[in-house]
Amino acid sequence: MRKRARLTAPRAMKEECNSEDYISSLPDDILVSIISRLSLKEAAVTSNVARRWRYLWTHLATFDFNANDTLDRIAENPKLRISERPKYINWVNRVVRQHSGSTMNAFRICFDLDKSSKSAIDNWVKFSIAMRVQRLELDLLENGETLRQPFRNYVFPHKLLSQCKGSSLKHVRASFPGVQPCMLSGLKCLKTLSLKCVNVSEEALKYFLSNCLVLQSLSIHGSGDLVNVKVSGSKLKLKYLEIVFCLGIESIEISNVNLVSFSYLGPGINLLIENVPMLDEISIGEGYSGLENNVFGQLSCCLYQLEVLTLDIYRPEENIKIFAFPELPNLKQLILKVGAWEDDSLLEFTSLIKSCPYLQRFVLQLIWMSPSKRRRKIRQAAKCPHEYLKLVEIAGYYGRTSDDELAMYFIENAVSLQKIIIDPRNQILDRTPVRIAQIKKEEAARKRAKQQLEAKKPPGVKLIIL
Repeated sequence: MRKRARLTAPRAMKEECNSEDYISSLPDDILVSIISRLSLKEAAVTSNVARRWRYLWTHLATFDFNANDTLDRIAENPKLRISERPKYINWVNRVVRQHSGSTMNAFRICFDLDKSSKSAIDNWVKFSIAMRVQRLELDLLENGETLRQPFRNYVFPHKLLSQCKGSSLKHVRASFPGVQPCMLSGLKCLKTLSLKCVNVSEEALKYFLSNCLVLQSLSIHGSGDLVNVKVSGSKLKLKYLEIVFCLGIESIEISNVNLVSFSYLGPGINLLIENVPMLDEISIGEGYSGLENNVFGQLSCCLYQLEVLTLDIYRPEENIKIFAFPELPNLKQLILKVGAWEDDSLLEFTSLIKSCPYLQRFVLQLIWMSPSKRRRKIRQAAKCPHEYLKLVEIAGYYGRTSDDELAMYFIENAVSLQKIIIDPRNQILDRTPVRIAQIKKEEAARKRAKQQLEAKKPPGVKLIIL
């Protein structure tokens, strides 16, 4: 009997096909670009594909050391922090030592680290600056979400950077062989700096503004060292400034700069803003209520030019009534982050909305501190047609009377309304995994939203329930 012919290619042909596979034949820069779409851990795994791929990932220009899965486990069991910190530090060190690129676009640390890890973090900062990084982010938040006591924070080593020559240079090169002497002028390349749970002194802030000549975005969260902040000078390239929960801060002065966006959240302070012609976006929340210390008076020089305003407000039913809102003639977007209690009425916000005659988008992000649902009659605010309002978003919707009556206000008064987005998911910042009870509450909220709003919305309005 004749044997069936084997349907396999000769060995020589197989070797030729394998050695000339299309992807591996592409230039290095294209392959590195492909790998850059993966997470850092996934990119490192590509070294096992073939000899051709072994070191490609070490040329990546973006290093994002994100460890969300581990942070989730630590949130559930804080004792894991002790064992997971050294693992994270070793991972970063191992990757950094293998880096072969000449420059770096972004370097991001995201883990629960404090001053006890100072030596490692110092080296990472020196490495990234030496590699002329454009975006540097140290996200050292405790459990990934909450601020720790400032005395435990890592302190940003600005003096160490200014001394990065001579013996310091030798130290950096010994730790990370890829660093070259000419790269120590890297501060001149830094465009974005984000520091969370990092202590930044006034001296360090001045150092950034003086030496980071192309710095466009600066974000500082949870620093315990800032007291008086001054940002001034027409030569500054800074466009975005964010200062959040720096609880020792007393004053912020911003003048003669081309800032386009400013965010502040924290205690009541002396806030002075002058000659900021490009500033059109502000996010602010001061003090216990979020509106203390004459917030609108502090912003008086730029209220007329604002296009986007975000306010953090707590106990709205108690606090909104006592404020008289100025007219915001150019405001296009109003975003309210509200700490609400029980079934407090949300209709008080309509007085603020009425002060924005050209408003196009309204967003309400509800963070329920003590949610409860009680029976009461639906209130109605005085009618006021909003001619330009097209989009309304309500997050944290639970189907309470307060939610329903605010949504109905827009349905009845926004004459150009096109879309209502209802998001019933819990907006409280919490890394713990979603519980079954929470999922059931959200599903019940979706059903209530559909029952309350579907039949009442005008035919041309699209209702989206996430």
